[in-house]
Amino acid sequence: MFAIQKIYDAAFDERQFPELLQGVGAYLGGQSGYLTWSNSVNEARFEAQYGNDPAFLQQYIETYWEHDTLRPVLYAQPEGEPISVYALLQQPDVRASRFYREYLAPQHIVDNLAVNLIKRDNMIATIAILRLGDAPPFDAADIAQMRELVPHLRRAVFLSSYRIRQANLIDAYRQTAHGARDGLVLLDEDGHVLDLGPEVERLSGLSSAAMATRSALGKTLARAMRVGEPVLHDLETNGGTVRLLLQSQTLVRNRFGDLVEGPGAAHAVSVTVLDRRWGLAYASIAAAHKLTPGEARVLEDVLTHGEMTGTPERLGMARATSRSHLHRIYAKTGTKGFSDLCLFAHRFIVPRS
Repeated sequence: MFAIQKIYDAAFDERQFPELLQGVGAYLGGQSGYLTWSNSVNEARFEAQYGNDPAFLQQYIETYWEHDTLRPVLYAQPEGEPISVYALLQQPDVRASRFYREYLAPQHIVDNLAVNLIKRDNMIATIAILRLGDAPPFDAADIAQMRELVPHLRRAVFLSSYRIRQANLIDAYRQTAHGARDGLVLLDEDGHVLDLGPEVERLSGLSSAAMATRSALGKTLARAMRVGEPVLHDLETNGGTVRLLLQSQTLVRNRFGDLVEGPGAAHAVSVTVLDRRWGLAYASIAAAHKLTPGEARVLEDVLTHGEMTGTPERLGMARATSRSHLHRIYAKTGTKGFSDLCLFAHRFIVPRS
């Protein structure tokens, strides 16, 4: 009897999937196994594995995925129904294939008991247990044992994908929040709006992601994503035309999170209203870096006027004193001069009321 709890433990900690696979493999008499996903744009990844040569796994992704003669048969298998490929491996055309000769035979793979745990229009997650060397093929009893585990394995993969999707979303905001000014819009790989964000929703009057994708703004957001450069957009509102600057950033994410609910956020577009005036949060800079009142006055003056030579006269301060304050500001903020200080201060930009 297999310990079902191990399956659900892995659902909430993907680091346990290799150990889970090894346990399932031992239960079914396998010597190696993997959990993999692939999508409709010829991408694949081994999410977890045990007992395989990592070099062969990498070769599969880079070279042999497109030559896999078994893949169409496995993909056609109904969701949740295990299949043994032993009979297919006996067919002369399969044995003559490049995939068998260069990939399967060198690994001495005898059989592969595979299940499509989740099938979507654009993505499939598959678990497979392999027998190698002199091991016999899987029989009907083995397939029945795997079938008993499938409902639990499906739930575990579903839960894991959903959790990773939420982590991807949180990380998307973390990756891009520093560049957001008036709003942040999340797009999928095809440029469809996934999340317009409350600021841009209020500004544009668009009430749904689908509506936003079809709009003129949505088309410009997609163009900003494609070109990878800042793009201007004139947004027509009831109060008149608002000029926006749109800048896209590609997000780093775990695509396993796309499995359950479809394509996740792949790009984030920061939205800046160009007509809005901006300023610096001087008090926050001073507090964060423990500037004295005198240093804070010098900081605000040099950044407001964009130069240092007139600071002593403007503040009624000796030149040596203002210079001493400025050097202490450089030391406290970790900057190496005036231009570096200006770049540093950009982090503290806020809209003026």
